[in-house]
Amino acid sequence: MIKDLTQIKDLTQYVTTTQAAEMLGVTPKHVALLLERDRLQGIKLGRDWLVFVPSVTKYFENKGPGGKPPSKNPQLETTS
Repeated sequence: MIKDLTQIKDLTQYVTTTQAAEMLGVTPKHVALLLERDRLQGIKLGRDWLVFVPSVTKYFENKGPGGKPPSKNPQLETTS
């Protein structure tokens, strides 16, 4: 998280949490969680966040498929 606004030179590199959520296919609340956990970079202005676009791109490229991983040998149970 960037804490000093003087470090920011180009605000065109930032989007809102709603825009970042649309880019990632998640909810704005999830984007806020990713920001709090330092998985995305951004700046907090009051209660709102601006998300650094290159961090969204990097996160999207590196994120896994999500969900529960498949078991090695999936089998259906049959009832007799």
